[in-house]
Amino acid sequence: MNALGMIEVYSFTTAVRVADIAAKTSGVKIIAFDRNRPKSADAPAPLVMVVKMEGDTSEVKAAVEAGVEYAKKCGKYIVSHIIANPGEGVDNMAYRLDINKDKFNKKLPKSMRDICNGNEPLKNPGKAIGLIEIEGLVAAISGLDEMVKAADVSLVHTEKRLGGRLVTLIVAGDIAPVKAAVERGKVAAEPLGHVYGEEVIAAPHPEVTKFFDM
Repeated sequence: MNALGMIEVYSFTTAVRVADIAAKTSGVKIIAFDRNRPKSADAPAPLVMVVKMEGDTSEVKAAVEAGVEYAKKCGKYIVSHIIANPGEGVDNMAYRLDINKDKFNKKLPKSMRDICNGNEPLKNPGKAIGLIEIEGLVAAISGLDEMVKAADVSLVHTEKRLGGRLVTLIVAGDIAPVKAAVERGKVAAEPLGHVYGEEVIAAPHPEVTKFFDM
């Protein structure tokens, strides 16, 4: 590992968008999404996520700067840091992955180490993805029902955090249906639980979609 870059932000939806921006900015590899809890109840979202990436120092620097710019614009930036030459054992913590815990996603790997260090190029799924981060399971299920009924999209990932108090749903499909699904899902969920984040990524980078069951 030449250099390790880390960006800490509020909410999983923000973390996925930041990772996509970082991967598109330079040749970095996204190696993990890791989780923490916010210090304050007044945080913009009750979930802190760290995006971790590796690559040449110059690539990591450019990627981190681009990701930080977006997170600050959203008001969800916390901190970032680059380690030019990680010490022995640091890579074990760097590769710690705290997503894909749900049974829905059990086909996915628990670590990206082998995938990140592989020689074969990652495949581009050719689909847009939409994310919506919702407070509460009732609100999330109601939002999901509207999403899949409103447009031709498929559910490709779920994340339940803080005992199910925060649920992120990720759907995939063509860009127009994905936009429609996210909009309808948000409208259906908001009366039942707060929506902490929403994102639509028209052409997600394979470094991001490798984490989901596309």
